[in-house]
Amino acid sequence: MKPVMEYNSYRLYVRDYYAERKDRSGFTWRDFAKAAGYSSPVFLKLVCDGKSNLSDVGVERVASAMGLVGVDLQYFRLLVAFDQEKESEAKKKVYAEMRKLARENSVALVGEDQYDYYDNWINPVLREVAPMLPGATPAKIADKILFDVDTSRVKKSLGILQKTELLQKNAEGNYVQGNKAISTGCLETASLAIRDMHRQMGELAVQSLDEVPVNLRDISGMTIGISEEAFQKISKEIADFRRRVSAIVMEDSSENRVYRLNVQLFPLTKELAKEGGNA
Repeated sequence: MKPVMEYNSYRLYVRDYYAERKDRSGFTWRDFAKAAGYSSPVFLKLVCDGKSNLSDVGVERVASAMGLVGVDLQYFRLLVAFDQEKESEAKKKVYAEMRKLARENSVALVGEDQYDYYDNWINPVLREVAPMLPGATPAKIADKILFDVDTSRVKKSLGILQKTELLQKNAEGNYVQGNKAISTGCLETASLAIRDMHRQMGELAVQSLDEVPVNLRDISGMTIGISEEAFQKISKEIADFRRRVSAIVMEDSSENRVYRLNVQLFPLTKELAKEGGNA
């Protein structure tokens, strides 16, 4: 089976370990649980199914049962912490430790490119801007961004975009968009960064109320009372709208500015009891 550092889910790693041992020697969940010091014969299966978690002591027991030592054991501990952590900032800190350990051992983690791309709002902006400014230096590119961004941040972003092949340099030394599309990759790591991306773009939208002239922005909103059925219908309308916008963008061959379109639909209250129902 693959080394533990090639996994982004400890549950999948434990399941693969079990499957390999079972194929070789008739290994059972009972055998696995006993080796890890658990009385319940199905506990580790429940862990792999996402129905139970490992305690700090359990992490050490299971790792010992699988023969993990050294950096593999260190990474497994971090992998468990990353999976079981619920708070996003703490989760990001654990992921940073995972990346550091992997780099020190010359391993590229699954989903790193996607994480780096979605981690900062400037990356998708520069993917669009750089090809529009042939020959521009990072300083000149930074000067074209409406919101504050320094040259060093632009340089770092351009490096990420080239590393992920989302930007390439042509024979003339100008940036062009690569054919490669950015995928979600590892959903767990990508979603962590995407949440930050949405937060950052939302903050820029608020800034634009004061910093962008009215004739260059279109910001509006509605506060509405709706049912679950209406919510589903509106969500579908939003998805259809995004597709229509994408079609307009694809047909546009004279772009001269980069915009961000935020579409937001979220609850402002808890579910309210209907009149005559239980409170």
